[in-house]
Amino acid sequence: MRRILPALLVLVRTLGWGAAPPAVTDRPARPDEIGYRPAEGELVRLNPPALTWLVDPEAHTWTVQWSTDPAFRTARTATNLPFNVYVDSRPWPPGRYFWRYQFTTRDGRTSTWSRVRSFVVPPDAVEFPMPTRAEQRARLPREHPRLFLRPEDLPRLRALATGPEKAAFDALRARADRYIQTGPTPEPTHLGSANDKTDRERIRYWWPNREQALRACQEAETIAFVYLITQEPRYGEAARRWILHLASWDPDGPTNFRLNCEAGKVMLHRPARAYDWAWDTLTEADRERVRRVMARRARDAWESGEVGRGTGHLQRPFNSHGNRTWHKLAETAIAFYDEIPEAEHWLDYALHKFYAAYPVWSDDDGGWHEGLSYWGGYMAKAVWWCQLAETALGIEWWHKPFFARVADYALYTAPPGSPNMGFGDLSHGTPSRTWGGFMDYFLRRLGKRPDVPHAPCWRWWAEQWKLDPTEGVLEFLYRARLPDPPPALPPTNLPPSRVFHGIGVASLHHTLLNSTDDVHLLFKSSPFGSQSHGHNPQNSFQLNAYGEALLTTCVYRDLHGSEFHTRWAWSTRAHNAVLVNGEGQIPHSAMATGRIAAAQLTPAWDYIEGDAVGAYAGRLIRARRKILFYKPELVVVCDDLAAPRPATYQFLLHALSPFTVDEPGARLELNRPRAALTVRYLAPVELRFRQWDGYDPPPDRPFPNQWHVEASTVQPLPRLLLLTILQPRRSGAPEPWPVVERLESSTAVGVRLRNGSHTLRIAFRLSDDGRAQWAGLEFDQPVVVQRD
Repeated sequence: MRRILPALLVLVRTLGWGAAPPAVTDRPARPDEIGYRPAEGELVRLNPPALTWLVDPEAHTWTVQWSTDPAFRTARTATNLPFNVYVDSRPWPPGRYFWRYQFTTRDGRTSTWSRVRSFVVPPDAVEFPMPTRAEQRARLPREHPRLFLRPEDLPRLRALATGPEKAAFDALRARADRYIQTGPTPEPTHLGSANDKTDRERIRYWWPNREQALRACQEAETIAFVYLITQEPRYGEAARRWILHLASWDPDGPTNFRLNCEAGKVMLHRPARAYDWAWDTLTEADRERVRRVMARRARDAWESGEVGRGTGHLQRPFNSHGNRTWHKLAETAIAFYDEIPEAEHWLDYALHKFYAAYPVWSDDDGGWHEGLSYWGGYMAKAVWWCQLAETALGIEWWHKPFFARVADYALYTAPPGSPNMGFGDLSHGTPSRTWGGFMDYFLRRLGKRPDVPHAPCWRWWAEQWKLDPTEGVLEFLYRARLPDPPPALPPTNLPPSRVFHGIGVASLHHTLLNSTDDVHLLFKSSPFGSQSHGHNPQNSFQLNAYGEALLTTCVYRDLHGSEFHTRWAWSTRAHNAVLVNGEGQIPHSAMATGRIAAAQLTPAWDYIEGDAVGAYAGRLIRARRKILFYKPELVVVCDDLAAPRPATYQFLLHALSPFTVDEPGARLELNRPRAALTVRYLAPVELRFRQWDGYDPPPDRPFPNQWHVEASTVQPLPRLLLLTILQPRRSGAPEPWPVVERLESSTAVGVRLRNGSHTLRIAFRLSDDGRAQWAGLEFDQPVVVQRD
């Protein structure tokens, strides 16, 4: 008996009998976390919805319950879930649902239930169930090929290659012949990395190593695809040679994922295409050699911060690179399914990511928080997943609302002839001609769908920018498998202005047809904050007119994370925004949030109001920027600011040439080759001005110079209402409204403008609701506009 009691005590301690179960924390989500979705009471658009929750430190697996009964007396339960995400494999009946989750620890203890949350599945929610692991296995082809096409597609594709699509295939064959004659691109020999921003030698080889890896892989996949279609031995022998050549590259060498994730991502998935398409040319010893190195590369990605073993990224899905690593991992998982043990798990992770957290930088309106440059870069890769999901797994990816508006943001942010692409890293240029490849896919695959009404306008946009068509293997597959794109139509049936609410960006235009006839004001106040590549501060804006960039934003980048990038481009000072006591917003942070507080779009004028108080770390208790765009010749900016203690306020403007500064008149003039701008500050107190140019610190490579003007209050004030009048016009044209007068009441502030016998009155309500009286006008909206 004495021996039994101690043993029982050990057993009790081990099993946790009598101890309280671990508790779900139910803590609020941080801005950089996935949080609890659907939002409380949300009317979901997809059926079933993706349920997401936060990872508790002790959690190993999860159980989720849902029911139409808040007491869960008739609940359905899913157990042993590997990720903090659940999407059912069957649609749910319409109704109000309640759900909760709990976790199980690695040692088998079960937590308490989370609090109960609810949402509504309406009758018109689009059915979009996620296949289970068993269904994934059943849908995947057992044989090869599996990537971009299936074995049963081969007879038709081979017939097309010698028939209607012979010209396209002959171009591929000629390319393969050139590669064979030249020989494989060798493995990089120099270590390249951007991890250490001070190591210039490694930075020198960072991107070139990625490009070198890409060339080698493109050679391999082209030759392998030509072999797949022709079955000619010389292409099969060459494909085997290239595949084994790529398998010989050292995963600890210059293409190591941790050292150079850009080169590593290429080697993570591109060799899988050649392996899949030329699988039958390899011996079992060859395959094992390839499997071994591809498994190592996939495991490196899986363990990295970009994936974090699945739950790491699903917990914090806003890691930029992680939003293109998941589908590359899926590509390798499909090619090596049943050959690499973890492939099934990797593929299941990718589906959870797609269904629950992709795209994360967007809203249903088609916006992209990271900016148009990164939209283009990521859509060029997203189309690979779209094709894989459809051909290998039968997933109708187009049901995600974002894809029905996938190119709207491009149409509104960079209409034809625009001098730039708006906010976000590297958006200072114009659309890349290489974007024609993914645009071609989206236009062909989506263009005839009734729920994608803007596709003809997207094609018009692509043609106006003269984007290049698809090339290579995908060109042949698009022509062989997809319908023709819809006819191009100019966007005459679309409103010229648009608010992308989810990303907090308003793009206000006079016309979308041609930037040489347009005045374009782009404004940001985003719930995404200034994280990742969408680093522009809240309540900032830029102004283009008649094909010229008038008031610019700094989206230049010499190297991500460089001194110039972090200390200048990420700073509030580098943008058309507001400082408080010389300090800006929290830089480059998900915490620096804003929101579109109000919007009204009309044919004659547009109104947008941003609230950036959350971005100033307590330095402001009110930070409203209200903008009235009277088309096309007038922009009135009302900054409504209040601080917890008296403060000075600085208002920044930036341009590509010097301003003429009239400090006594509180006036600026800016002249560009095709457009000019007059800026007038109507302040209740004295303002002081200073102008300088250049960047501090300077970039490591040359960019166009910028000039900066700061208008600052002199005396500290607890609150300030500043009106800034912007009058853009064609170069050489007179100021449209030469007489401006500030008028203020206890409930509104505004401006009266005159041009000869014409009078224009614009006033902003000071409170967020109620009625306002100003200069004989009474109104109950945020703004009033009256022209006499």
